[in-house]
Amino acid sequence: MGKYAVLLSAGPDRTGSALNGVEYALGLADGGHEVRIYLDGPATRWPGELATRADHPLRDGLNRATTKEVDIAACAYCAAAFDATAGCRRNGIPLRGTAGEEHGPDVAALVDDGYELLTMS
Repeated sequence: MGKYAVLLSAGPDRTGSALNGVEYALGLADGGHEVRIYLDGPATRWPGELATRADHPLRDGLNRATTKEVDIAACAYCAAAFDATAGCRRNGIPLRGTAGEEHGPDVAALVDDGYELLTMS
């Protein structure tokens, strides 16, 4: 089976792209592939946004992803830039990298570990 990292940069103003990225990740996980989702750029605002919108379809998709053991994390650098750090932390989304210093995830390390990168913006 394959290994995939979905790099999701579509924020709350691009719901369709964000939903597509999560659905692709779920389809891959259902197929037995190892999948990770990384919230990047404006997508780091999703955890805080979804906390106030229980009926949003992306919330259901991310919840399904966690039950399928899809690793979901956010870029600490981007979360700080988009004022989304607190929303990520409140909703249990781990932050990768260092706010203000280092972007996360390390895409070169992901490729070295055999992950194929899928970008959604």
